[in-house]
Formats: sequence, structure tokens, C-alpha cells
Amino acid sequence: MPSLSRQLDPAERRRLDERFSRLIWDQVRPWAYMDTDGLELRRFDGSPISFAPASLDGAPRQTLWHSNYIEPFLEAICREETRDAASRPARERAALRHALAAGILRVYLTMQEVDWHMHGDGVAGHHLKQEIEADVARMVAYLDGCLAGSAARAA
Repeated sequence: MPSLSRQLDPAERRRLDERFSRLIWDQVRPWAYMDTDGLELRRFDGSPISFAPASLDGAPRQTLWHSNYIEPFLEAICREETRDAASRPARERAALRHALAAGILRVYLTMQEVDWHMHGDGVAGHHLKQEIEADVARMVAYLDGCLAGSAARAA
């Protein structure tokens, strides 16, 4: 039996992968350079996030993980990509869910890695990785709501 992700049209699968790659590049990757470059980003609503060069401790880390920073971007992807899901066959919906859930996990895993490397002034070995299971579960539940046609807010 072929994997669920192969049930999507290859162009659609590639487009979804690129969408998550862009999100990581634009909204997660800059945190990895905060110690040398500082941080200048925009939240989903357009409001600025700005930090001078420093380690990813205190307010920057709080902003990354506990300020509803990445969730609005992920919610938008879920809403937009599931807009016509009800008209798709069940296998395609399952494949779409699988691809979107994998993208959500990829975003949080990347955030976790950036945090782990940057937290504590670059000495990552002395602390545990940020727990992401609850964040991923909340976003996948949001995705499931979108697929069922009842999107609300995840965070």
C-alpha cells in the first residue's frame, strides 16, 4: 500500500512542502542568528518583534514559545489548504491531513532545535529540549477542525 503522502498530486505535495519551508525560513530561522544579528520579525498580524543581539533566554524565548507567535501562521496554512477538503475523496483528505500534520511537526521540530542550540548562550548540552508534544497536538486538532469544516483558534 503506498504511503498517504503519495496520494497527493506531486505538485501539491511539493507546494505544501515549500509553504512550510518558507514559513521556517522566514519566521523560525532568524531566531538562530539572534545572538549575533538580533531579531527583526513581524508577527502574523504585522506587529513587530525586535530584540537586540543576545542569547535566546528570557523575553525572546518567552516570545518564541509562549506568545502565540507561530500558531497564527500555522492556522492560516491549515485554513487555506483545507478550504476545499470536503469535496475531496476520503483518501485524498487523509493524505492532505498527513502532509499538513507533517509540516506542522517539522515547524515545531525546527523551533525546538533552534531553541536548544541558542538557549543558554549557545551551550545546549546543559538543558533539555523544549517539549513540543502539546503544541503539535493542539495544532493537529486545529487541522482536524479545519478538515471537518469547523476551524476556530488553536491557541
